[in-house]
Amino acid sequence: MLKKLIGAAFCIALLGANPASAAPPIRPFEPDSMAQIVASQKGQPFVLVVWSLDCEYCQASLKTLAAEKRKNRNLRVVTLSTDALDDEQALAMMRARLAVLAMTGNAWAFGDAPPEQLRYAIDSKWHGEKPRSYWFNAKGERVAYSGIITPEVIAKFMPQ
Repeated sequence: MLKKLIGAAFCIALLGANPASAAPPIRPFEPDSMAQIVASQKGQPFVLVVWSLDCEYCQASLKTLAAEKRKNRNLRVVTLSTDALDDEQALAMMRARLAVLAMTGNAWAFGDAPPEQLRYAIDSKWHGEKPRSYWFNAKGERVAYSGIITPEVIAKFMPQ
C-alpha cells in the first residue's frame, strides 16, 4: 500500500512539475468509442491494448510494445485503461505511466458507463481478464489475445 502511495505521489509531482509539456488528454471510453477507435486508424493495422494500473503483466506488455514501437515507427498502438477516468489519482498515474513509455498519443480510459457495459462494448466474449489485446488488420478485422505481449506475439499478429 505504501509503495502505491509513494508511486502515486511521484506521478502527481512529475505531472505537476511541467504543465506546459502536458501530454494529449486521455479520452473517455464509452459504449460507442470502439467504432471511433477503429475509424481513427484509417484502415491501418493497429493493436488495442487493454491494461490497468494494478496489472503487473499489463505493465510488461506495455513495455514490450513501447520498445517495439521505438524500433518500428509504423507500429500503431492504442491504449485503453480499465481504470476510471474520473479518479484523479488514477488519471495522474495513467498519464505518468504512458508518458514514461512515450505512448500518450492515442490513450483511452473507462468513462462514465458501468465497467461491465464498457467491457461488453470492447468484446461481448471478454470476461475482463488482462492483459488483453486486439490486433486489427487494415480491413478492421480483429484477433483477440489474452496474455503478455512479447516480441513473438507482435510478430505473429502485426504485419511488418
